[in-house]
Amino acid sequence: MSGSKRHLLDRSSTRAILDCGTTLALALVLVVLAVAPARAGSDERQGTAGAGELKIPIGPRSTALGGTTVADAYGAEAIYWNPAGLGGQTGTAAYFSHLGYIADMDVNYFALVTKVGSFGSLGFSAKVLDVGDVVVTTEEAPDGTGDIISPTFSILGLTYARQFTDKVRFGATAQFVNETVANARARGVAFDFGFQYDTGYNGLVFGFVMKNLGSSMQFSGSDFEVNVPIPDAEPGSSQRTLGATAATFEMPSYFQMGLSYDLMRHENNQLKLLGTFMSNNFTPDEFRGGAEYMYKNQFALRAGYGQRVSSSENDVYNGFSWGAGVNVGLGSASRLRFDYANRMVRDYFDDTHEFAVGLNF
Repeated sequence: MSGSKRHLLDRSSTRAILDCGTTLALALVLVVLAVAPARAGSDERQGTAGAGELKIPIGPRSTALGGTTVADAYGAEAIYWNPAGLGGQTGTAAYFSHLGYIADMDVNYFALVTKVGSFGSLGFSAKVLDVGDVVVTTEEAPDGTGDIISPTFSILGLTYARQFTDKVRFGATAQFVNETVANARARGVAFDFGFQYDTGYNGLVFGFVMKNLGSSMQFSGSDFEVNVPIPDAEPGSSQRTLGATAATFEMPSYFQMGLSYDLMRHENNQLKLLGTFMSNNFTPDEFRGGAEYMYKNQFALRAGYGQRVSSSENDVYNGFSWGAGVNVGLGSASRLRFDYANRMVRDYFDDTHEFAVGLNF
């Protein structure tokens, strides 16, 4: 064997070893993170976590597919579903979505992502849950005191992702969580870690993500303070300010693993199947499935279904979701995306509707 051929074989072998080593290392990290929660989710733990806004889905494409895009998330939408998907970003993209949530609440989301050469991709995101105006009531005034408050729940995120090889992508997001209700506030930091592996076979891709690993949160502020007279003090003495301490609460962490597969891929027609298993720390585990049909890579129809392992009747959603999308070219490199998703609600509330627009340039 000639020296040049041996050199090429050595390089190929080295690359294969590096691919395998990187894949195993990242998968091991995610498996370790997945078993980090001390207890699995169950009916008894529902409602014991806080910062629920972290679990409100963002992105009509993924929502319409039943939240199955852990292996197929890309672009700015990947920041929520699997930050590893941002590793395949080319150029710069801006993304905005609006979700008409249950109980007349709204969720607005904005993200800006860009490719920074060989360093990788960076993304900034902001998510705001607007619950509207709330009338203040007390035991003495059950119909309202005349005061109105506007609670705010916001999340700011910074994401880094990189495509290490043509098959391996890894990403991580740090999120600053802020909750304010009247004069009480809670703050915390949460982290997401994601991994995607492209087998190169018929679009078969595996994905793993660990979400909302972070510190405990606790409300504090002047609303926890009260002025009380000093026992046995002389008349006219100043009162003392006593403060109560709120209980801490954990963030709703969970682990997802999923896959995507191209059942059909022709020049004009594409059909993709997706599936995900979701292991929750505070609620029962879930299985999800979805399908996406694309025509000429411009028009998309999507549908998905999710089912909890147990107690699905306790979920506000009935499991079904669907949506559509349009992808329009704006010149040689720029593209404009419009996406819509409908998620069906079981009882009491109206279905949720989400719209998004994205610009890649």
